[in-house]
Amino acid sequence: MDDARRRIRTGFQDDLSPFNDPAHDPAANYPAMLNRISLQGYLGETLGALAVEHFGAIGYSDWKIPALLFRFHDQEFQHLDLINERLFAGVAHDPDADEEKRPGRTGDDGLAFRMDDNGVITDILTLEAKCLTVSNTGIMKDAHEKLVAGGNRPSGVRELINLLTEYDTPDAKAWQQALLQFYWKGFQTATRHDGLAYAVGHSPKQPVDRIAWLPPAAPHPSYTLQRNLEAMEFQFENLDAVVDILYRGG
Repeated sequence: MDDARRRIRTGFQDDLSPFNDPAHDPAANYPAMLNRISLQGYLGETLGALAVEHFGAIGYSDWKIPALLFRFHDQEFQHLDLINERLFAGVAHDPDADEEKRPGRTGDDGLAFRMDDNGVITDILTLEAKCLTVSNTGIMKDAHEKLVAGGNRPSGVRELINLLTEYDTPDAKAWQQALLQFYWKGFQTATRHDGLAYAVGHSPKQPVDRIAWLPPAAPHPSYTLQRNLEAMEFQFENLDAVVDILYRGG
């Protein structure tokens, strides 16, 4: 979240308007005052990224994720200006009202890479993330179809390249160079994989003959490609409480 706040504040640095004064901080109330649907989206993307980096995917344990992409949710950043204006004027704000919902960020939810000793990207995993209070077969189908529609050069690569220019560290520069090589030519030879992170606020009721909402033995029927697919499911007893703790300080 600190990286997203830094991006919101870019261009607003001014000694006369320090960010310790909420009235002058464009990132004030981020992300606490955003709609719960957006916060669930951030949680889904984060869970998928953490799982891939820490537990591995597609039989590999050396995946790296240079940065999370939810900081590009520009619709919510624009919405935040309106929210802050209301709050500073003393107007009541209900973040979870239907009219406060904003479209989800377009593009890839997450990208993971494997890189060889020469700094060449050999594998890329495109991650689609969904986080729902109640399992939804239609959204599950849409998520798999989105993965099928993706090409060998995901759109999120360009976003990562632009993002990494904001960091003046050897690691960031190395990743930027590797991603530039991938973007211009490397995508033609790197192996493309897919991943789905499916987080749900409840479990299948017992007794049932299943423990997961996703198909356990084979890919979802709407996933019609021969690429490797890693599906991950996360179930929560109280998803609202998890979101509140993580994003609203509750």
